[in-house]
Amino acid sequence: MIIDHLTCFDENWNMVFWKQQGGEKRKRFILAIDGGGMRGIIPAYILQMLNKELRKLGDERPLYSHFDLIAGTSTGALIAAALSIPVDGTLFQEEDINTIPVYDEVIEKRLFRKRTHRIERGKIRPSSSPDSYVSFYTENGKKIFPQRGVSAILGPIFSDKYSGSEYESFLKKLYGEKNMGELMIPTVLLSYSTDSGIIYPITNWEHQDFRIWEGTRASTAAPLYFPEFIKEYKGKRLHLIDGGIAANNPTPVAYTLAHNLYGDAEYHILSLSTGTPVYKSTQEQNLGGITGWGGQISKVFQNAQSSLTDFVFPSIPATSYSRIWAPVLERKIRLDETGKESINTLMKAAEDMYEKNKETLDGWAKLLAEHPVSEYAKLIEPTRLPQPSREAES
Repeated sequence: MIIDHLTCFDENWNMVFWKQQGGEKRKRFILAIDGGGMRGIIPAYILQMLNKELRKLGDERPLYSHFDLIAGTSTGALIAAALSIPVDGTLFQEEDINTIPVYDEVIEKRLFRKRTHRIERGKIRPSSSPDSYVSFYTENGKKIFPQRGVSAILGPIFSDKYSGSEYESFLKKLYGEKNMGELMIPTVLLSYSTDSGIIYPITNWEHQDFRIWEGTRASTAAPLYFPEFIKEYKGKRLHLIDGGIAANNPTPVAYTLAHNLYGDAEYHILSLSTGTPVYKSTQEQNLGGITGWGGQISKVFQNAQSSLTDFVFPSIPATSYSRIWAPVLERKIRLDETGKESINTLMKAAEDMYEKNKETLDGWAKLLAEHPVSEYAKLIEPTRLPQPSREAES
């Protein structure tokens, strides 16, 4: 960065930072987390292990601060919000780390000479501990999906399977009354608007006064499981449902919004799946018509949607795409399977997924350890010196 010495301080004696110009494209790192209900155990475990690998490399920063943007769909939105939320007033466990300063190197130009200054931009705020994300699912699964009543037995025939009000009460306790604007790194919670028929990404820069619990409620409003989320916002009545309807893998939306924020850059995307098996249907199995396709079309649609992202993104210029997936589940675990056997299956799948992708994830840990904190991160600002008076200058 180059700062002219005559204009490098504003009227409040704060350093003015200009965008870096010239040279190589800056690297930008995106984390995208799939939807999948209780299968969120799998990306939760992956993040826990990635965080431990960073600690082995001597990097003590909270995990969120390694990324330039974090996006989640449905259960991925629950994790995305947890990653960069200030934990006071929430049910999340704070990660035990020291407050870490962030520095910028600034080149000061004075006529025919230059001086390089190392300026503290601020200190990184602690956030929730990734070590607690797996237990979040194992301990709270039955609170999110309480298996009781007629709907739980018969399924969502005449009404949604679970109560929206009960779920909202849980989310309010979990995230407190914090607004989206308080999230500490650019964060996207993906939803879908039934009013407009379009993808509706809830972001912490455009929806700052949305409560975080509202954003996660909208992103996780899976049809048949929970009622849609309705909110009056900026003079409009929103009707929002689970973002998985549009993009269970939020990578395309995350990349687009990151490009809007950061412009031309070298993008690196870490996409965490929830382990859903690839759905295959042979011609012999398909009887045709409603009888043949009725139970299969939604599965085919979801699989095709995910495979399209995996097909397109490796070919986008100046972009690397790492999809963390492996055939570790013999069957698709339903969103609301909270039984002990299902949780044990998911835990085993998470461990297998990590082992099968360990080399890729270790490579990511090394890249992230070298990556500076985004300029959009919310930092604890350093103490500023008072502005000198005219008398002192003379």
